[in-house]
Amino acid sequence: MPDDEPLSSTVTETVTTDTGADKETAESLNAQFEDFWKAEDEKSEGAPEAPGDGAAQETKEEKAPRREREPKTEIVKPEEVSDEDIDKLELPSDLEEKQPQISKQFRDIKALWHADRAKAKAMRQEVDKLSAELTETRKNSWTPEARADYEHAAAIRRKFDFASDPEFQAKFHAPVQNTFHSILNEAVDALPDRGAAQAWAKYIAENYTPDQLDRNWWQNSVIAKIPNEMDRASVLQSVTNLLKMQRERDSEIQRRTQDKSSFDNWVQEKTESTAKRVHEEVMQEIGVQEKRIQEVLPRDVEKAKTKEEREAIEKHNERFTKLNTYFQDTMKDLSSNGPRAWVRASVEATRAQLLEGEYKNMEKELKATKTERDQLKSELDKITGARKRISHTTGTPPATSSKDKNGGLSIKDLDVRKSFEKFDWGDGS
Repeated sequence: MPDDEPLSSTVTETVTTDTGADKETAESLNAQFEDFWKAEDEKSEGAPEAPGDGAAQETKEEKAPRREREPKTEIVKPEEVSDEDIDKLELPSDLEEKQPQISKQFRDIKALWHADRAKAKAMRQEVDKLSAELTETRKNSWTPEARADYEHAAAIRRKFDFASDPEFQAKFHAPVQNTFHSILNEAVDALPDRGAAQAWAKYIAENYTPDQLDRNWWQNSVIAKIPNEMDRASVLQSVTNLLKMQRERDSEIQRRTQDKSSFDNWVQEKTESTAKRVHEEVMQEIGVQEKRIQEVLPRDVEKAKTKEEREAIEKHNERFTKLNTYFQDTMKDLSSNGPRAWVRASVEATRAQLLEGEYKNMEKELKATKTERDQLKSELDKITGARKRISHTTGTPPATSSKDKNGGLSIKDLDVRKSFEKFDWGDGS
């Protein structure tokens, strides 16, 4: 029906039908039907609800209208705003001139916006990093079997590291070994056949450790074969002492390595004790070595009596400061960089030995040069004195012949031993 008006989807609330009955008749019918439905409701009380939409549904209470599900609100991400976009935001020029306070607040808001963006960016990067680590950790998560194997291996590693410590070896393991060998020697002296006993003891020492030999073995294989009662008692006492030392050693290992926290505490204690011991040894050795370098140690400037002496002491102390800085840097290098630093320090010490040898040779040459200089100076003084004496006696200074350069006195070409072998110097020489 293209020419008809479109159908309306609006439903009227009530529909009134004219039955032609008057008002009193309608009210009477309504009352009768009301009594009828009330009676029917009393009959159907307690009966199961009828399925479907039938006449019985008329006696049910009217159901509340069904609430329509609210549509989900989608989160709309704001458009990404860059720092340049924020900087471009400006107030109208006339507002900035009229309201400087608002202009300042606007600039502060932009600055806070920049700061919040930077903070959010840093937090986003941190979250991405942690998320990546969490993902990787979940990929590499251990099974209960793998974790049990790891804990077992870690326990073995802790025991190995602790038992290999030099201090533990010296305090607990070495006494056990020494007592073990002492008992074997004691048993050799107590057994009747000394030759066979020595071969037996050597075999036991080379092929067994104290931990492989229990009390029953010592009792049945050693002590029971000793004929003398006093020797048996002595060896038994030694074996008892050995077993006690083994228990103390094992107890110490268990106490220090039973879990990770105990082992970490031991590592911390060892680190602190080692640092303390190293510091004490360094300070003691510094006190010993300072006696070798007394000439370079700093001096008290206040004890200077003159300006020149004060300047000399200040230069001396400045030189010591440079040397001390080099010493401290070398010590830090040795403690921080390990074997490579050891090699560097050894090479520097070797170079110092080479330089010291060259210095001693130069010192000898300087000493010989000074001695020769003093001799030449003494000879020159004698020559000068002789020339003065000749000048006083003859009235004219001696002249050098142009034909014979060695026939007279000359400072440039002088041979005192030949020219004045018989000259009387007046000093008894």
